[in-house]
Amino acid sequence: MIHFAIRTVALSIAASAVLAAATTASAFTKPPFPRIAGIQLNTQPLSYNDPGYQAGIEKEDLAVLSYWPGMAPGGQSLQSIVQAIKAKNPNELVFLYVRSDSMSYPVANDVIATWRNKMNSMKWWLYSDSAMTLPVKSLDGSVDYTLNNTLFTPKDSNGDGSVDWMTKYFVNSWYKPNTAVDGLFMDNVFEQPNVSGDWQRNGTVESAKDANAGTWLRQGYARYFQLVRTLMPGKYQIGNVAQWGQSGTVAKEYQGIVDGGLMEAYIGKSWSVESWGGWQLMMTRYRNTMAAMLEPKLGIVGQWGDPHDYQAMRYGLGSTLLGDAYYSFTDASQGYYGSVWFDEFDVKLGQGSPAPTTAWQSGVWRRDFDNGIVLVNPKGNGPRTVTLETDFVKVKGTQDPVTNNGQTVRTVTLKDRDGIILLRKNPVKRPASPANLTAQQ
Repeated sequence: MIHFAIRTVALSIAASAVLAAATTASAFTKPPFPRIAGIQLNTQPLSYNDPGYQAGIEKEDLAVLSYWPGMAPGGQSLQSIVQAIKAKNPNELVFLYVRSDSMSYPVANDVIATWRNKMNSMKWWLYSDSAMTLPVKSLDGSVDYTLNNTLFTPKDSNGDGSVDWMTKYFVNSWYKPNTAVDGLFMDNVFEQPNVSGDWQRNGTVESAKDANAGTWLRQGYARYFQLVRTLMPGKYQIGNVAQWGQSGTVAKEYQGIVDGGLMEAYIGKSWSVESWGGWQLMMTRYRNTMAAMLEPKLGIVGQWGDPHDYQAMRYGLGSTLLGDAYYSFTDASQGYYGSVWFDEFDVKLGQGSPAPTTAWQSGVWRRDFDNGIVLVNPKGNGPRTVTLETDFVKVKGTQDPVTNNGQTVRTVTLKDRDGIILLRKNPVKRPASPANLTAQQ
């Protein structure tokens, strides 16, 4: 079983149609490889205003931050913090975390009391008894209970069910005070519920494994993404898509509804897909999930681990570089806090060749870039030595002098479950884009 939910300080403290591509977020310049993302949620104490912490976020290409109504780290608005980050890195994308699947119950007079009171008054929780006396406990945590975020909840006086009301609440309370952000990150965009309950509000408890319950849940999330796009034009919408494709393909309700998402902990946890399913299954899930996203396909491959295990990091980064996603490394001892930086993150690979679909040599996978290549030796392939067609140069760094020593090589030995970035002596030169062109009828 995979554990999907990201725990954000915002909630722990505070306790189906898709629009046409023309209405999606405005284009931005895709960063060169490697593309680095940071999931910056568990800040203890909350310190986005700290110059040192900001400096780490500014180095990333994409960041997901916590927020709750009225939050002001060190007395500074999050809007001004995001503006400061973007002043240093104008091409960085910044998202705010939201979730619609569960919350603490009952708590009064906190910063999300408006939200909780609405859930209580409309009975928009998930129940398992016809009297609707107590919400179903969430598997996500001991203090959380499940919200019914399907389309079956009763409508309020404005004609809004739970999904529409929560979407508007997130836009008004999260986005509008912080319009410098690039969109919202919706956690737990499950393909299937993780608890049983009366999802259809007809007095019948559906199993968490019931196919209909999965369809109803996906329809609710599809409605969220449809509506949030209309309320936040020109912004991107991403989510936690770790569960996508677990049945082999991404569900039809989730085809083309997000601009990107986090493939949470694909590597590094006991419940990671790479741990229980192997590298090939992980890569299949990776490719299928990316294919389901809208451009610019802001996929993020997440890895948890020891920041001193450089081989494991190179394996995860290399696997990510075989596709077009961003890479996010989480220090398992810190959780979603802080920017962990590696020598390889400073390498400028430029643009890449089409993502490979087969191994290159002796079961080792390869992808070429303007300024180098990446090699990945999958788990279970055993140690492998491969020969390159010309000389390449190892990364020169300080963290792992045995591997990142700047040496020129033509043969490379990779351990099982290993990867490496090598640099070209003669980078590929791409022709400059033509300028001052005019269209002719």
